Amino acid sequence: MNPARVIRKLFVFIALASSFFTINQEVSGMNSNTPINLGGTGEGFGIVQLGGHGYGSNQLGVWLSGNVRIGLSDTVSDDFNGIGIFDARLSPEDLKQATEIHDQLCNAAENGPAHEVRVVEPSPAYYVDCTRDGKEVTLSGKMYELPETLFNSLHRFNSSMKRYVTDGRTVVKLDARVASVKQEKNGFMIAIEFSNRGAFSIGFRRPDDLESAQGDQLNVQGSSADGKLIWDTNLAGMPLLNESEISGHPVTTSMGKNVTYVTIAPYSSITFKFFALPKIKIPKGTYTFNLVAALDASAPDVAPSLGYVDFHSDYKSPYRIPFDHDFPSTPEEWKDFETRKAKEVSFLTPGATVAESGYYRAASIAGTRDQFVRKFEQGTAAPDLDFQRWDRWEWEADLARATVCKPGDTCPREGRWILRAKDYSYGSKGDLTYPQYQQRFRMGEPVPARDLANVDASRLFWEWLSA
Repeated sequence: MNPARVIRKLFVFIALASSFFTINQEVSGMNSNTPINLGGTGEGFGIVQLGGHGYGSNQLGVWLSGNVRIGLSDTVSDDFNGIGIFDARLSPEDLKQATEIHDQLCNAAENGPAHEVRVVEPSPAYYVDCTRDGKEVTLSGKMYELPETLFNSLHRFNSSMKRYVTDGRTVVKLDARVASVKQEKNGFMIAIEFSNRGAFSIGFRRPDDLESAQGDQLNVQGSSADGKLIWDTNLAGMPLLNESEISGHPVTTSMGKNVTYVTIAPYSSITFKFFALPKIKIPKGTYTFNLVAALDASAPDVAPSLGYVDFHSDYKSPYRIPFDHDFPSTPEEWKDFETRKAKEVSFLTPGATVAESGYYRAASIAGTRDQFVRKFEQGTAAPDLDFQRWDRWEWEADLARATVCKPGDTCPREGRWILRAKDYSYGSKGDLTYPQYQQRFRMGEPVPARDLANVDASRLFWEWLSA
């Protein structure tokens, strides 16, 4: 559980709870050309559905005048893409059902908890405005406190209201998508487009000021055409390539951190560009890219506003692109890729199960390392060590490129190589090494042959030492 996330959601919950039936007062100062028109502050009821500590909140406001407001801030598990706030008019049948639910809610709220429904937290909360003795009073509670029959009716009614999103009036709508992915030297440039498809401005932290440690996401997922390879990368908090093109206003948070907020005007969009380095190999081929976003967002001219939101791009229209070469492919890309991965893969002790295939090198805590690497396959057990010399096995290189080649072959990897010979003699303690024949080779260049006295050429080979 993330304490910071819990606090953020608590503020959202309080804000929503206090604003359901005071919406007209909240927006009374708005431009008369863009009225919310929710039908007054008469009787009605609302639901705030918390999506757990890691998710946003969905809201429903229903008025007996026939108006309904649907707020969707948690759609990451739905078919619906983006988030938003939508107004609609109830059908006669739904208005009749809403009136019945309203009357039952007023009575149930006055009677107190019924203890007929299993307690599950976080629970959706209900709010109901009732007229009693000529006065309007607001009552509230948790849905599991309601009688079971009313609980089920309210739950079904709440679920059925999403059908009004398509035909209703869009008040606020925020979408995001992967706009482009380009292979560049040593990595990829990824562009993310946020679009405001509603009539009111929307603001949020600039993506480079998002905090992935607090659960913020700008998660791009690329998938190969056959679905066998998935590349996930969270861009939240990553530097922007086009920071100079993005206007915003600075804000100091309650924790004293200086961040920048951006605002998207109605029916406008902003594109953010990032440089990404995959942690996995990306073979050439066609890929599709989608996006999952989770962050705080606000439509300040609309109440209730958005709060913490989580949503995905339109899965029916992913960004699609063919990559014409593998990543990594150049010597520089390979060196950077393996250097980064060596820092991420945990070392192994003898007998430990290999979680990451690769070439491993015996090493000591003192910093000394063995001359040659050994090939380990995922799922096997790490072999024993000479504990007088070594303490552990450390990942160093990917299995995609060999560490041994014959004279005349093309060099498979950049680095220092040394000439060796197979020793098939009885009692051999290992292959022979010729320190005088040590040389640096570039990946792709031919490895030379050497003539050694009393050594058959078929026994000779070159072995990689290090980058």
